[in-house]
Amino acid sequence: MMSTVSVIIPCYNSGQTILRTIQSVQVQTYKNTEIIVVNDGSTDVATIGILKKLSNEIKIINQKNNGLSAARNIGIKNSNGKYILPLDSDDYLLPSFIEKVIKKIKNEKCTHVVFSDLYMFGDTEGGLIRNYNHFVQLFTNQLPYCLFFEKKIWNEIGGYDEGMKLGYEDWEFNIRLGKNGYYPAKIDEALFYYSVSSEGMMKSQSDKNYINILRYIRGKHKDIYTINRIYRTWKDWGNYPKPYPIIFYIFMFVATEYIPGDMYNYIYSKLSFLKQSARTSE
Repeated sequence: MMSTVSVIIPCYNSGQTILRTIQSVQVQTYKNTEIIVVNDGSTDVATIGILKKLSNEIKIINQKNNGLSAARNIGIKNSNGKYILPLDSDDYLLPSFIEKVIKKIKNEKCTHVVFSDLYMFGDTEGGLIRNYNHFVQLFTNQLPYCLFFEKKIWNEIGGYDEGMKLGYEDWEFNIRLGKNGYYPAKIDEALFYYSVSSEGMMKSQSDKNYINILRYIRGKHKDIYTINRIYRTWKDWGNYPKPYPIIFYIFMFVATEYIPGDMYNYIYSKLSFLKQSARTSE
């Protein structure tokens, strides 16, 4: 029987966590799933050994190290499911995650993309509530990367941008979702456990390049970052939850135009609320 859901797990030297991630999918209450692990050039013995043992239970794709976006894309391209769920190799799901998101999609007309609140563990612990607002999404990524969506959407809007090697590739993908009228819907439960590490990509690379990444996104989507379009988007989404006052977004718009990158990154590194706004994206 063809799987309804394909869970795509990029993996790079994740020997300490990959088994927990895979098992969190295997124990889902919704069973019609396939697990695809994309081994993105792992070199550690632990990762290679675990994947070898599981090779008869899950689909494994081996490739040279090419980054998270490319790993997700090749996994989705080789998937059989109607629905796609990206899951990183250090995170995990509660057992009811897939069952509940499928139920929401089937019961709510025009719902094609679903996410949940999340629980952080590791260097930072605690629940984190997320809301979707297309206007806010243009300036900070308010969504966890762990979005449940129909595969046809990935085909329609294009995959993850493989040129984004510095992180936040899901941010740009999420902007394209909204740009094409696919507005994610939320389940008000923390069904997704997200690992926060001071040694992770967010701390070491993505945060330091935040301004460059945002400028790249703006350059790629110039049509939605004009003053008139930004204003219309703000009007359309003005009644939806926004974590910060409008002055914050005005600052973000102006800063990406005029403030030098090093100065912006310094300010960003000192403002904890900016880090909080982007914490769920890698």
